[in-house]
Amino acid sequence: MEDLEARIQQSKQDIMVHNQEAAQLHGDLKDAKAKWPEVHDVVTAAECKSIFMEHVKNLEAKLFSKTEKSHVAEERRAKIEERLKRFMEQNRLHLTTNIEHDSKISTTKAKNEKLQSKIYKIREKLQDQEDSSVFEKTYTIYHTKMNTLEEAKEGIANINDCIAKA
Repeated sequence: MEDLEARIQQSKQDIMVHNQEAAQLHGDLKDAKAKWPEVHDVVTAAECKSIFMEHVKNLEAKLFSKTEKSHVAEERRAKIEERLKRFMEQNRLHLTTNIEHDSKISTTKAKNEKLQSKIYKIREKLQDQEDSSVFEKTYTIYHTKMNTLEEAKEGIANINDCIAKA
């Protein structure tokens, strides 16, 4: 029984130690509960700061990406603008050349029309001259034949006179 009493005594001591530890833990729990809002605020603030810092890093990364894209887009815009300037300069040169050619063509057309008019007038004159020449030749031939015919008639009349005299 001594053994049992020793165990009971030991159990009572263990219970007292456990009660003291429980009381100590209970006190620590009260202290922890009292400090919890402060610690919670610090932890929440730290978490918020960590989340905020990560958000800032993400925003910085996005900003950097957008900046890079902006630089690329600006370079492309500058290249396109340069190509546009060259294209416009080429078009201006072509336009100037076309205007000069159009001017030369219109001048040439006007000269061509004048020459065509002169050719037409010359052809009319030639036709008139040809008609006149043909008429003159025909008249000359007719007149020559008439003269020859009259001479022949006179010759025949002379021969007839000669025959009649003979």
